[in-house]
Amino acid sequence: MDVWRRYLRPGVLLGHVLVLAAALICLRLGWWQWDVSRESRGTVQNLGYALLWPVFAGSFIYMWLRFLHLEGTRDQDEAPETVGELQPDSSASTTGDRAPGVPDQDAKPDLGVDPAAESPSEAVPSRPRRGRDTPRGYTIAVATIGDDEDDPELAAYNEALAALAEQDERGAR
Repeated sequence: MDVWRRYLRPGVLLGHVLVLAAALICLRLGWWQWDVSRESRGTVQNLGYALLWPVFAGSFIYMWLRFLHLEGTRDQDEAPETVGELQPDSSASTTGDRAPGVPDQDAKPDLGVDPAAESPSEAVPSRPRRGRDTPRGYTIAVATIGDDEDDPELAAYNEALAALAEQDERGAR
């Protein structure tokens, strides 16, 4: 039932109507070009357009369905997942030494890894998928002064970078 609710929201309904209208207009234009191509003044170009307009209609429908699929995937990716819920330890006594539902301090945390996995690659939890709003990280290497003493090629590269930065700074003034 949740799927139907997602596709019947007001914004999505408006999208359904607009895509349907665009597809019908494209089909009508294709029919019109077909009629023109069959008249005495019709050309091969009209026949080409008569075949092209239904392709446009199909493209509108395909793009809308693809958009809906990607939105559904994004909604599923953003849904909070429970890795492991805190449950009271049945073997421990609850006579007041700790509250029910609080894990034991010596207990190992549940990392979402199957301990009975056959190979080490199966034991590694999968990397979470990145959503559209997740910032991407960039790694920037920074060399400090004195790092290039052992490598002459690195020293020449750093000197060239420093000269370019100085030239760029002079040009900005």
